[in-house]
Parts: sequence; C-alpha cells; structure tokens
Amino acid sequence: MKNKDDGFTLLEVLIAIVVFSFGLLGIAGMMTISVRNNHNGYLRSQANFLAENMLDRMRANPNGLWNSFYAGTATPGATACDLATPCNYQQLAQYDMQQWARSLQLALPSGQGTINCVINGTVPAISSAVTPPSIWAPGAPYNGVCTIQVTWNEANRDSASDLQTMELIAQP
Repeated sequence: MKNKDDGFTLLEVLIAIVVFSFGLLGIAGMMTISVRNNHNGYLRSQANFLAENMLDRMRANPNGLWNSFYAGTATPGATACDLATPCNYQQLAQYDMQQWARSLQLALPSGQGTINCVINGTVPAISSAVTPPSIWAPGAPYNGVCTIQVTWNEANRDSASDLQTMELIAQP
C-alpha cells in the first residue's frame, strides 16, 4: 500500500518557484541600487581627481596664481602652449583653465569648475609679461587659500536633475 505523503505535488513545486522568484527580484533590486551607487562614487572620485589636478597646475605656475589668473569659471578654449608657441604666466593659466574645463566635460556629466582664491597679505610685484615660467625664474610661494569647486549632474533615469558639488579648499 502506497503512502500519500511520498514526494512533492505540483502545487508545492509551484509555490516554491514563486517564493524563490520573489527572492530573486529582491536581489535584482539591490544590484540595481548597487550599480547606481558605484557609478556615483566613481563620479565623485573623478571630481576629486580633477580638482587635485587643477591644484597641481596652479602650484606649477605661482606667478599666474599670485596675479589671480586662475580665478573664475573654467571654459574650454584654444590657447596653445608648447615649444612652438611659448606662453607667459597669464597664457599658461588660461591654457590650464581651458584644459581643466575640457577634462571636466569629458569625465563628468555636465561637469563645470570654478576657482576662487583669497590672498592673505600683500601681492609681490610680479609682471605677467615676463618670459615663460621656468625653473630659473620661480615665483614666491602663494600666501592664501583657494577654493576649487567642481559641479556635475548625477541624474539617472529616475530623476530629472541631481546637481552635485565638491569643494577642495587648499593652499597651493
């Protein structure tokens, strides 16, 4: 004589599949959130890297920094600084700002950058018409603080706009 409790019925198998499917849907939702948060973290890392890159450029041109040539919002442009067309301190600062703007636009969605520097004390007498910067004519160390602000849009399919801002406050 056979016992009715042997094996699974079709109804039990279907219920197990439904319960398992709900579990998989929860995992898929967590993966979606994880991918979005990972991408947002990547954008923040890029913003920090680009702000530090601009700070390094400013440190390399202290005469341009003292003369406030790095102030304002960065916009792309076509200034050339190379061996064929050497630049003075102002042109080098302009070139740096243009290259930084281009990098921000490429690395961050709607990426923009702004620099605001405040000098503590008096500005040394430095002319922007001096020969191009070199190791033979270094400038005085900068006596002030600069705020480098990077903004970008972290919008995804769920939101229309999610403007993010990262500020780096440092002494170049």
